[in-house]
Amino acid sequence: MKILTGIVIAAALTGCSYQSGYINNDGTWVAQGVPYAIGTCHSAAAFVPGPAGPAGPAGPAGPPGAPGTPGPAGPPGPAGPPGAPGPAGPTPGRPRSDLGNSPSWAFMENVNFKYQSAELQERCAKKIAALVAWMLANAPDAQVALDAHQDAADDGNKALAAERVRAVREALVAGGVKPEKISVGSYGARAEVCNQNTELCHDLNRRVEILARQ
Repeated sequence: MKILTGIVIAAALTGCSYQSGYINNDGTWVAQGVPYAIGTCHSAAAFVPGPAGPAGPAGPAGPPGAPGTPGPAGPPGPAGPPGAPGPAGPTPGRPRSDLGNSPSWAFMENVNFKYQSAELQERCAKKIAALVAWMLANAPDAQVALDAHQDAADDGNKALAAERVRAVREALVAGGVKPEKISVGSYGARAEVCNQNTELCHDLNRRVEILARQ
């Protein structure tokens, strides 16, 4: 009876044994050195993986990264347009008549005339308009003086000098200077600014100086 029982047990355990390891995905046996639990039977059949499951939903966004380093500075922009020119400054050492020699008056501008003419030239009219605009914006209460000078070629024609002063005065008033703020010096002074015998030099000497003071 004992012999029969041993044969049955041996037959029942055929193909099954206590082994140490596991079957890898490629069907190979990998020994682990740790015995399996008693009664566990391992098959030598190859492991066949099933198809991949669907992808899970996307996880939440991570925190923002640190800011990068600033890039290099760009090239400088183009220069802006030049500003409007200011009025002419005083001319030191220029001889003037009794009015112009007063230290309280500051020279502002020259208005030049052609030979034997009291007509206001276009370029001089523009100079007067620019000067008046500057004075009204920066010194509206300033007193203005006109000092007439002649060239020797005009032969001291004081009537002509008076006409030139009148032309400049009318241009100042038309620009916005109040008539009561305009004073007039002596006519016909020969305080030359140029002593060369050229037409340009004579033109520079035939002038009405515009002076101002606060």
